[in-house]
Amino acid sequence: MRYIPLLEQTPDPAWMAKADALLTSLRSAANDTARKKIIDDNDHVWGELKQWLLTLSHQKCWFSEAKDCFSHWDVEHFRPKKSAKDADGTLHDGYWWLAFAWQNFRICGNAGNRKKGTFFPLRPGCARCAPLGDIRNEDAQLLDPIDEDDPGLLSFNMVGRAIPAAHINDPWEKARVEYSVIRYNLDFPPLMDKRKAVWADCWAGIQEYLKELALYQQDKTNIIAKDRFKQAAKRVRGMMNEKKELSSVARACVLSAGDQRLVGLLQSA
Repeated sequence: MRYIPLLEQTPDPAWMAKADALLTSLRSAANDTARKKIIDDNDHVWGELKQWLLTLSHQKCWFSEAKDCFSHWDVEHFRPKKSAKDADGTLHDGYWWLAFAWQNFRICGNAGNRKKGTFFPLRPGCARCAPLGDIRNEDAQLLDPIDEDDPGLLSFNMVGRAIPAAHINDPWEKARVEYSVIRYNLDFPPLMDKRKAVWADCWAGIQEYLKELALYQQDKTNIIAKDRFKQAAKRVRGMMNEKKELSSVARACVLSAGDQRLVGLLQSA
């Protein structure tokens, strides 16, 4: 998961006008049944933003960071529009007033979106927002890629598993990561296989970098070693670039080495 600067962008004005008109209709609807009909009759509207949303993530799923050219991307409503479930399945009214709010849209691959469904638990004891209320009062359990602090809570290991970042010592943050891994299906086996391959490739680049760097430091006339460590560094930096698939796995691999020289590569990736 990488941070997605969604709130720094705005969709096309024509689309915004359409969404505003639909929100007006939802607010004046006679009852919940009428509101759900408006949402169902206009379910193509959020799909119109799919390509715009994908450009923000360099054509990657916002949760898994995977690319897949052979499946349909879903425009996921982070806060479910018609009904919302706690972790134990307890049902609540949905966030109908956010059905056409672009700030509530996330791009998600099918495997993750099907597993998430309408689940949207909050921290135990945290009250749910009333209709049209301020959602900032809610403490969501699911990690959100448009929250700058959330992607850094998630890390990975060499077997491709999604895990809490090493610095986490707060029980609620740990619970958020562990629940998000389950609910977003982040340990989907084909995804783990891809992560494992990225980790292995990155680790090989790191070892080559360290070996050639050591040779050059021992003999400054060894220009071949100098060129090789620079090429290896370039390769590792490239894997951590936000445009690359599973770049956060490469970042986790670099951090796992515990070498400050390697950490420096993160700053220029």
